[in-house]
Amino acid sequence: MPNVSFGIKESFPDLPVKVTNCFEHAIIRDDLLPFGFGTKWRKVYGVVQFLHRNQIGRILLWGSIHGNYLASFTTILRLFGFHVETISYTKDPNLKTYNERLVNLHSHSNVCYAKRKDAELQFFERANNFQGLCLPEFGIHPALTHGLSLFWKELASEIHSKVQTASDGSEKIEDLSQPNGCDAKVAILLLEVGSGASFLSAYDFFQDSKIFVLGIMVGERKTTWLPKRETLQKKLGLKIQTVPNENLIEFPDERFLNSNPKPFGKENQSLPFREGIRFAKTTNQIRDWIEGFYNKTNIILDPIYSAKSTFHLFEDENMGQAPKSKTPLQTLKSYMPTGSENLPFFYLHQGGQIQHLDLVLKRPNT
Repeated sequence: MPNVSFGIKESFPDLPVKVTNCFEHAIIRDDLLPFGFGTKWRKVYGVVQFLHRNQIGRILLWGSIHGNYLASFTTILRLFGFHVETISYTKDPNLKTYNERLVNLHSHSNVCYAKRKDAELQFFERANNFQGLCLPEFGIHPALTHGLSLFWKELASEIHSKVQTASDGSEKIEDLSQPNGCDAKVAILLLEVGSGASFLSAYDFFQDSKIFVLGIMVGERKTTWLPKRETLQKKLGLKIQTVPNENLIEFPDERFLNSNPKPFGKENQSLPFREGIRFAKTTNQIRDWIEGFYNKTNIILDPIYSAKSTFHLFEDENMGQAPKSKTPLQTLKSYMPTGSENLPFFYLHQGGQIQHLDLVLKRPNT
């Protein structure tokens, strides 16, 4: 067992659910959780409980050395006294990042490969005789579901409070996380699909409730992700169920074709991220959007997920200013399922922005 002398509930940091109004909708601020690890704190909570319950003190992880997953899991588990070994990969041996430093600082041992495939093969070979828990890439494991479920329950109460406050008080809104016996929805929860863990957990938890869950496809198409859905649900210990196309938003390519983009708040209706750029590539266009959004909202976005999502969700015909009407943003309505266009949406900012502070914070003149 790890050298921890206190219980998990007493030692784990408080993970509050905070919702910030942003123009006419809302952002769930998991980016404010410690170290910018965001929603991964909630996933690790379930893993730590699993390790304590099963008296496991050693853990083997693998993934990109520059990725948020490996950095956050390695750091948190090490802070809780677990023996953490990592296997990582990077295509650029000269690249130095915040996440890479965290992995190296908090791993008891780390072997880094130039190719992802080599790292994956080494992980499976090492896992054959590793005395402890071996987590696959992105930490896909049933323990994640427990930590996330606690979050969804708290979030449902927060959304319930926000929606009820916004109503005129003439109608009482029951617990939004419970089956309601009808198809009526009162709010939309939006989050990137990413590895699939958070999205599938949310979809499972809020099934048949008054909250409609929408996954945003970033870096992957529905056609390639949907065939993985059942396998992911099994690995996460979730109920095997289909995910309708209407629960996944895939913004069309034509949104990315303009060759002269302007940053957030400028007179431009279709700020693009050029078609064909690599998933993790940060362009000047993305940098401008992040800086502009931060100047307007004091919210820092990451260029991999949240910057791309918030562009589509918050770019509006009022040039970045708060819309004067109560109607949803036009850029979102076109992609919403029929009947959901006028519901308030709550976008989950899952963190990961700390590695990119240079996009909004300027060095002082020396």
